[in-house]
Amino acid sequence: MKPSLKLILATAGLAALVASSPVLAEKWNMPVRSNERNYFTRNIMQFTADVKKETDGKLEIVVHPEDSLLKQPEVKRAVQTGQVQIGEFLMSMHSNEWAVFGIDSVPFLASNSADGAKLLRVVRPLIIDRLEKQGIRLLFVVPWPPNSFYSDKEIKSTNDFKGVKFRAFNPVTGRLAQLMGAVPVTVQQSEVSQAFSTGVIQAMITSPLTGVDTQAWDFVKYFYEVKAMAPWNIVVVNEGMFSALDAKTRNGVLTAAKAAEERGWKLQAEETSKLIDTLKAKGMQVRQPGPELMAELHKIGEQLVAEWSKAAGDEGPKILDQYRKAN
Repeated sequence: MKPSLKLILATAGLAALVASSPVLAEKWNMPVRSNERNYFTRNIMQFTADVKKETDGKLEIVVHPEDSLLKQPEVKRAVQTGQVQIGEFLMSMHSNEWAVFGIDSVPFLASNSADGAKLLRVVRPLIIDRLEKQGIRLLFVVPWPPNSFYSDKEIKSTNDFKGVKFRAFNPVTGRLAQLMGAVPVTVQQSEVSQAFSTGVIQAMITSPLTGVDTQAWDFVKYFYEVKAMAPWNIVVVNEGMFSALDAKTRNGVLTAAKAAEERGWKLQAEETSKLIDTLKAKGMQVRQPGPELMAELHKIGEQLVAEWSKAAGDEGPKILDQYRKAN
């Protein structure tokens, strides 16, 4: 039985409609650590715009800022299991899993941009390899401004921290608090303001960026610019989901990621002095630490480097040797 002319025309019309319809974009969800004003999030928003452009709209990434989709400690596991496709988190938060994840946060090992970049060149292959074994691909790395002390009282030596409830955001800052005689309290960035207002914490070590984001001037008076370390946020993607993209789309993501890392390191350098000026403008006393405090901190830093090296096993001394010899 021959198909009717009406059926032939209908089938042809449907085929033409399908052929002319745009391919629906794949949509990924991306939890990120900070609010929209923060340069990390602004950089990521530019990254997602670049991804859309580079992939001709085939891939759309929806950003969920300030722990609104997932809490920070959950992001890595969520990417690994495919709960989300892509995410940003503070790498050192996972140093209990693998010590190398915390190398960027060891106080006074790499506290400026040049040393941080050198350290990243040394450890990046190891980080890539570790994440690959977990089904995760590293896309890009961006540093925080150097971390310093916030306190509601003057700090002349580490003795002034004794008994103080001190915010810890990763294992090494918790250990730093212990060695200064403070009481470490784990508080995520999104919870800092509430923790200060309720007396959960009284002091912290963090970047001027977090200080501005959390309006630290509402709770503390002093900012001591000790520049202990400049931790890294990393952006990662589920390897299986990334590999399922077509070659052009994958290349588009990688191109956007390379630009985001370069832009992020520049933003860190440009933003730091502006952020410190904001702390001053809001009434905080920005001070340089005295020689007694710095001598004590550097001694603690040496102990923390040694502890990190031991925790890292055979890799620890090798990484430190390569870092110290690198140009």
